[in-house]
Amino acid sequence: LIGHSIYCLLTHPDQLQLLKDKPELINSAIEEILRYEAPVQLGNRVTTETVQFDDARIPAGRTLTFSIGAANRDPAVYPDPDRLDVTRYPRNHMAFAGGIHTCAGLNVARLEARIAVPALLNRFPALTLTGKPVRDKRARFRGLLSLPMSTH
Repeated sequence: LIGHSIYCLLTHPDQLQLLKDKPELINSAIEEILRYEAPVQLGNRVTTETVQFDDARIPAGRTLTFSIGAANRDPAVYPDPDRLDVTRYPRNHMAFAGGIHTCAGLNVARLEARIAVPALLNRFPALTLTGKPVRDKRARFRGLLSLPMSTH
């Protein structure tokens, strides 16, 4: 989350400037980054009974795979979903899944990002990308293996 936050802000300089001008936006910025670049992209669930979904009848016992990334970019829920907007406070994003499957570490992840992102930006005000990030190649998880940056 910290790496994605820095990457998103450095590649969206208007949003970075907005956050620097209004540091009180850190909570909404972190939630928006979670929506925009969810660390987990796919989830699985098993139907416990037959389910009707639109025109599809799904029998009990079937494993379904769903896209958290697509849900977080649903234009019916989020206006202009492909735009990062640190003033948006997306309360219903799926970055940490939900229900009994909610990520147990969500509060720690949020707290770390709310502390680390402003600290990095304040300590290194000239932080810039020096190359392309190296992404984890797994489909289910979205992470950065490296993020080349300069502090000068």
